[in-house]
Amino acid sequence: MPIGPVNAAAISRTLKYSYWYGLAVGIGAAIMDVIYCGGAAQINQFLVSSPIVNLIFQLVGLTALLWLGLRQLLSKHEASTLPKPNAELSEALEAKAMTKMHLGTGGLLGAFILGLLLYATNVMAVPEWIIVAGLWRGWGMLGTGVDINAAFAVGAGIGTLGWFLLLVGWITRRRRGFKPSTLAKINLGTGIAMLVFSAYFAYAIIFETHWSDVNSHAKQDAREYLPK
Repeated sequence: MPIGPVNAAAISRTLKYSYWYGLAVGIGAAIMDVIYCGGAAQINQFLVSSPIVNLIFQLVGLTALLWLGLRQLLSKHEASTLPKPNAELSEALEAKAMTKMHLGTGGLLGAFILGLLLYATNVMAVPEWIIVAGLWRGWGMLGTGVDINAAFAVGAGIGTLGWFLLLVGWITRRRRGFKPSTLAKINLGTGIAMLVFSAYFAYAIIFETHWSDVNSHAKQDAREYLPK
């Protein structure tokens, strides 16, 4: 949700061309989300072997979400006063990607591949999805198996596409009156949303974790690995 290269490209394509060009970027990103999320969920399935590991994933996820939310809120003034460099960075990324792929900057296919490429360069995508999958598994809301992980990934892709439908549709309705300060408002909204989710996750960790299982596994691990 924060305004990074993919979101900036979707906004730029919408303002420069039309709704469908911005959505094409979002569809490319959503497809990459399905691929990354599916692989990460499968990796997480192999990593999660005890309630302690589940708890670690939950705590890491909570910390990351809380940090992102606070960063969004604290950077809202900077986003509103320095919108031009962000726009220029997005334009530079688009132009570079289009040149490498020998695609026209105005084509729907180019916008779609741009979404794929920009998302693929996000080195934190897989680690983030591993943490998210760990959160869901830790709460017993995500089972195991290739089919379950695939369904989870498809759901993630649908969620990503839903976000871009909302974002691009909202930008389209305000094309003529779009102001750089609007990006700051989007950042503010996403920051608040992430903090709300953080509060829910903290509640779930404190009150829904099976602490007796965590303690018993911790004692068992201590007996196995500590010198006798």
